[in-house]
Amino acid sequence: MKVKLTFINSSREKMKKQFYYLFLYSILVTFSSETYSENLEKEITVTASKLINNSMTGSSTVILSKNDIQKYPGASLPEIISKVPGISFKDLYGTTGFGSYQSIDLRGFADTSMSNTLILLNGHKLSNIDLSADGADLANIPINSIERIEIIKGNSASVLYGGNATAGAINIITNQLPGTEDYYQASTTFGSFGQFEGFVSGTKSLENISVTGNSNYIVTDGYRRNNALRQKTGNLEFNFNINPKHTLHFNLAAHDRYIELPGDVPSTLFSIDPRLTDTPRDFATNYGQKIFINSAYMPNNTLEIINDASYRFTKSQGFFFDQFSAHTDADIYVSSYNPKAKFRFKKFGYTFENISGLDLNYTYYKRKYMSNMIGAHAGRGAATRNVYKFSDTNLGLYYNFETELNSLNKIGFGARFQGNWLKASDFVGPAPGATKANSDSLTYDPQYSYHVGYERSLEDYGNIFARLGRSFTYPNVDQRVGQSKWNVNSDFKLRTQTSNDFEIGHKFQNNDLNITNSFYYMMLRAEIYYDNVDFLNKNLEPSKRYGFESSVSYTLNKYVNFNNSFAFTKAKMRSGNYRGNEIPGVPSLTNTLELNLNLIDNFTLSTELFYRSTARMINDTINFQPKIPEYYLVNIGLKGKIKNTKVSLLANNILNKSYYNYAVSGNTHNVYNVYPLPEFNIFFKLSQDF
Repeated sequence: MKVKLTFINSSREKMKKQFYYLFLYSILVTFSSETYSENLEKEITVTASKLINNSMTGSSTVILSKNDIQKYPGASLPEIISKVPGISFKDLYGTTGFGSYQSIDLRGFADTSMSNTLILLNGHKLSNIDLSADGADLANIPINSIERIEIIKGNSASVLYGGNATAGAINIITNQLPGTEDYYQASTTFGSFGQFEGFVSGTKSLENISVTGNSNYIVTDGYRRNNALRQKTGNLEFNFNINPKHTLHFNLAAHDRYIELPGDVPSTLFSIDPRLTDTPRDFATNYGQKIFINSAYMPNNTLEIINDASYRFTKSQGFFFDQFSAHTDADIYVSSYNPKAKFRFKKFGYTFENISGLDLNYTYYKRKYMSNMIGAHAGRGAATRNVYKFSDTNLGLYYNFETELNSLNKIGFGARFQGNWLKASDFVGPAPGATKANSDSLTYDPQYSYHVGYERSLEDYGNIFARLGRSFTYPNVDQRVGQSKWNVNSDFKLRTQTSNDFEIGHKFQNNDLNITNSFYYMMLRAEIYYDNVDFLNKNLEPSKRYGFESSVSYTLNKYVNFNNSFAFTKAKMRSGNYRGNEIPGVPSLTNTLELNLNLIDNFTLSTELFYRSTARMINDTINFQPKIPEYYLVNIGLKGKIKNTKVSLLANNILNKSYYNYAVSGNTHNVYNVYPLPEFNIFFKLSQDF
């Protein structure tokens, strides 16, 4: 069977011409910037960031510094990031404290969050072209190695980072500059449910070279039965100051993980035994390697040329032992080349600060589904049922600038043109009921995104910001494959999701008080979602998301500080059979209140109150099931320092609540399954600097 998807040559040629014109334009502008170098004294910072002056004009941009990150020594990386309003995390396995298989949801995309929130490490995409958490598993990144985290909310992030950033982008940046001193650290962690982590890290610095290495070992039994985790990671970085104008960064990383999969719990049994498992033997393994290379060259103080390249390999396997015992085996190879230039020039009396670049990414993906023979052939091994092969190539060109019109007003504009070439095939058989193979199919899908931003200073009253943006999200492998029923050849026909949004907000900051408020409205077309009525992935009728986000930080005195993060989020259908229905998995209200007390020198007592409102169950597109219940949690932590030893003690869910924030709807009213999360647990960590 030959699979043919629309392939329009004229559109392809037109898109290629647009790429060429934009690329030539960016080169011309780059070299023209040197003309004005003698009049500009501001230096450009060498970094793995695509932001200009730590922001994207008019957008909700949040920078988490190293100090912000280390305020939460007992939290996983997804838990730390979710302190930002409008961001939550999903945890199906209850492996407290480490973040393995936790996923981040920005602005209410629930089950499709991994397709709409882009996760990057030093500017390189970690998100896979499938829905697994393996590629962007943040447990593989040692928190102590992170220098900062950049969060861009909304469609505008797509200009800088490309497709699948409809909700936004999160760029995790490690320290990439040579150290000036030797530094060594070791830490150990103990906690409930058999938690243990051992971590060692060290930096050796020479005159213009530094070498940093770290490794950790994680083990936990998990909250649920059949919930154990074993993980090893290693990381090695080389940093070179070749000369005052040229730096080089080289990074190698590897991980190896085993995790048991407890499955769900029927709602009727949740109150009886929330630690129950209906898959007592299922487990998954994952291992892989990453290589990152970064070179930055600054010929003068107005131009920085950066070349980034990376290669990543990941192998994932899943073993499932129900009555139709199955085994999955997936290999992913990802290569990328991302050159860019940051530059400034003067024109018409204004100073323009710019970034322009090219993103080239190639992914080869192969997944096999195998099932054990049943009946008379039971126990004779596995037969391959489905084999999927995808070659996914993305080429994007982007340009973004910002300029100050005067001392009070600032504008920004950016655009991206991107093409996606997808070559896909599937083979179905020879398991019972199988069909023949599909031949390779090739699709070409050109897309664009843009950003228009404005900021106005109100002087002593902060500043207001506003923006417009457009983004696009290509269907991933799981969505394309899941668009056809089991043992049926797929034609992979899902449309690309597009979105237009706007946002307005206000920021105020002084020595004691920081306040940020923003409102956004997002209109989506062809949103990709799983329809529980037909048991297929589909493009929905037009949908929308809107919300209000607020963060407040106030320092009363040197002893007392509090922070509050609030988010109101709505996700609904705009038309079609489900018009007005809520999109499942999105709570309307979330709030995190933190109170920090500096009781004695070097010790801080922290109390956190977290609230999450009700939400529709996953798959409940027709909104007929009861909602996931609201809940609140109270956490208490104590951290401090005794000489060179850092000590932290964290108690989570001290009220010992039984709760869950993820439930999957069945087709019968009040029949559903839940994924329970941990009751009371503690976490103790010791860290020694040398």
